[in-house]
Amino acid sequence: MFIQTATTPNEDALQFIPGVPVLGSKDSDSNSSSMRTIEFTSPREGLKSPLATRLFAIDGVRGVMFGSDFVTVRRDSDCPWQLMKPDIYAAIMDHFSSGRPLIRSDGGNSHTATQDSMNISEHDSDIVAEIKELLESRIRPSIQEDGGDLDFVSFNEGTGLVAIRLRGACRGCASSTVTLKHGIEGMLSYYIPEVTGVEEVADELEEQAKKEFEKLESHLNSKD
Repeated sequence: MFIQTATTPNEDALQFIPGVPVLGSKDSDSNSSSMRTIEFTSPREGLKSPLATRLFAIDGVRGVMFGSDFVTVRRDSDCPWQLMKPDIYAAIMDHFSSGRPLIRSDGGNSHTATQDSMNISEHDSDIVAEIKELLESRIRPSIQEDGGDLDFVSFNEGTGLVAIRLRGACRGCASSTVTLKHGIEGMLSYYIPEVTGVEEVADELEEQAKKEFEKLESHLNSKD
């Protein structure tokens, strides 16, 4: 197996392309988009996948995302890629050579594993359906080429704001603001006049971790 590596706009994320399908139809429900991705942002979440578990065991790995034909790995900025790459290559090669499933059978019922926020449901308004369709067909392909992805979170009909969540290589990327304003917001507002802006929202786990860190930092500063 020859695994290619592709850089992303985020220097702390790399895309690994093993040359075989990664996230196949057997890992999805029947209504999922072919562009669906699965992301794990912690070792605990990664327990749902044998490959993610192996990758999180590598020193410096802080996030893993699977796409149709790629694996995006995010690192701690102080860990050099040249030391991490051999272990990442070995983990990916061993997994796909073993024939093991990407997602454990007992983890397949989780929201992370089975649902795609771009799926259009019967409860979506016409505007929400149009937003999802544009995100899926015009925005998502280019973002996934760079090892990232996005989730549709909500649309506020009162303010016209679309809330999205950036994932994969887009997390913590310095160019994500440009992507939001000039890419996603510009595209949506051009085709859908009801859209006035786009805002990024963080995961609940990320918000909780941020609050805990700020609390710890405040406690340490109080001792000085």
